[in-house]
Amino acid sequence: MPDFVIRSKKKKDYEQFTCRIESDLLEKVRLIVLDNNLNSVNEFINDCIRFSIDNLKIMNDSDEK
Repeated sequence: MPDFVIRSKKKKDYEQFTCRIESDLLEKVRLIVLDNNLNSVNEFINDCIRFSIDNLKIMNDSDEK
């Protein structure tokens, strides 16, 4: 029988923050996390936010025309 090994993970700096998410959107997020065997909903949402910010492009009013 293999040994039970505990590995420490690097602690991240988190802050508790409450926001509202549409019910159907949250259900999709939970399913994505479960279907893809991801670590947690929190980690997935943080990754999504990071990706969105890194790929954000701000359009000026003149850009839309």
